[in-house]
Amino acid sequence: MKKLILAMAALFAISAANAQVYQGSARHYEESVQVNGKAEKKIVPDEIYVGITLSSSDDRNQTVDQQEVRMKREFAALGIDIADALKVTSMANAPRKRNDVDTNRSYELKVGDTATLGRVFEALGEMNVRDASVVRATHSQIEELRREVRIEAVRNARQIATELAEAVDQRIGAAVWIVDNGFYESSPMPVYKTRALAMDAAGFVGTGIEAGEQGLDMREITLTYNVTAKFILRATSPRQQ
Repeated sequence: MKKLILAMAALFAISAANAQVYQGSARHYEESVQVNGKAEKKIVPDEIYVGITLSSSDDRNQTVDQQEVRMKREFAALGIDIADALKVTSMANAPRKRNDVDTNRSYELKVGDTATLGRVFEALGEMNVRDASVVRATHSQIEELRREVRIEAVRNARQIATELAEAVDQRIGAAVWIVDNGFYESSPMPVYKTRALAMDAAGFVGTGIEAGEQGLDMREITLTYNVTAKFILRATSPRQQ
């Protein structure tokens, strides 16, 4: 009998505790403010990747190996560290005629700014390379920048909640919950400032544009974060009033 009484007492205590938790949660739900926070940051990319394909069909007088030697020489003259910035991504042979094949070799080149990018395009144009384009652009510190923007979005949510609470003569307390709604990241591509250079980039036909007169610009990366947060509402204390 004594054990039964103790068990019933324990069950009553647990039920009472659960009821208090539920009432507290319900109270927080009723006396709270829910807001959305947003933060945005524009970033100039410092890692721009160019996809390049050399083909024996582009220049019948030079093999792909010879074209590669010249391409590396041209890039090195631009101050590009070939060992670090250029890598082969694929190689293929396609039959053309009996005892003859077209050889293709693809590369990925990393440059750090649009001035170098423009000079790379110009060098490829002089080599009559017809298959090259910007494939992606990012920033070397992108993860840290994403973290900063996400934190700023939460701070923005808190600021909005504070302003709403003050409008009804209250203040906010602790956050009940915060939901990360994810982020949007733009994929910047180069912008050609002249029609001639746009045609040159598309077909790599010489335009006579000097290396120091780049008509090429890279759009900024835009990082956008959104969060939803709920904060407890508190009555303003007499001292604060």
